[in-house]
Amino acid sequence: MEETLLQSKELYKSYNTGKTIVPVINGINLTLYKSDFTVIMGSSGSGKSTLLYLLSGLEVPSSGEIWLEDKPVHTLDEKMMTLIRRKYIGFVFQDFNLVPNLTFLENILIPAYLVKNDRQQIKDRALDLMQKMKIKDLKDRLPSEVSGGQQQRCSMARAIINNPDLVMADEPTGNLNSSSSEAVLDILSELNNKGQSIVMVTHEVKSACRANRIIFLRDGHIEDDLRFDKDLKFEEKEVQLLKWLAGKDW
Repeated sequence: MEETLLQSKELYKSYNTGKTIVPVINGINLTLYKSDFTVIMGSSGSGKSTLLYLLSGLEVPSSGEIWLEDKPVHTLDEKMMTLIRRKYIGFVFQDFNLVPNLTFLENILIPAYLVKNDRQQIKDRALDLMQKMKIKDLKDRLPSEVSGGQQQRCSMARAIINNPDLVMADEPTGNLNSSSSEAVLDILSELNNKGQSIVMVTHEVKSACRANRIIFLRDGHIEDDLRFDKDLKFEEKEVQLLKWLAGKDW
């Protein structure tokens, strides 16, 4: 029996542009399960990133409900939502979103210092994560002094420093070359293999094949939902996904 981690119920999001109301998310009902690696796909403008931001509490829905286990995300004020994100949700941004005047190590430590008091234990964990992500030798560097792939690995270490229940990643390889992309995806896959729940937005088929579930959005609603069999090899996943995507406007 799969354990529910996060649910959205009749989720809507619209933006006001002058006198025009632009709907982006249109009544999404979605259940995410613990230990799943879920990918959200869809054409440009389908609402992929907006959905991720809503589910993480980084954006407020126009209407509808979002539940993180028993926590009603949709009713929490910004202060409470910030506390929830620090403890339960790690977010990896496409553009890294690192603080430019802080070192790699300092960027990773920020969210942990806001949650825990044992600074030496926190620092030890941060250095251990940096070692595993092969950026420990960059701990005193500023973001501007390293490559995009190294910045993204730093962003991922920051996202998981507090052992969140859920890691969300918005096009985490979108600004990276192929070798850096592979390294970042390997880290996400390793986290998932250890039981971490992952939700990732991507438009890349090979990246999506890291997942065990694919959600396809069109015009702000879920058009289709695919689950891979557990025993499928990567190449078999790719073939199945391409067939599934055939005919979809993506």
